[in-house]
Amino acid sequence: MTRAGVATVVAALLLAGCGGGSAEVGACIDAQQQVVDCGSSDSAAKLVSDQEASDASACIAIDDPPQREVTVDGHKFCAAPKK
Repeated sequence: MTRAGVATVVAALLLAGCGGGSAEVGACIDAQQQVVDCGSSDSAAKLVSDQEASDASACIAIDDPPQREVTVDGHKFCAAPKK
């Protein structure tokens, strides 16, 4: 592996360790709607459904607490506040 390849792998591992993962169902977000580690004290909500999926349904507004639609990395999700 070249030095550039090693540097790329190291950078990717460092970003993943800092919670900078990808926006997907099951990921957690902070108050600024940025992906963070779910164990982080900054974690405010969990992405619970993909609003751009072909079988998407509306966020559950009657849940306690209610879900809300958020946009993370340009993609729409339903997010449930962490209890």
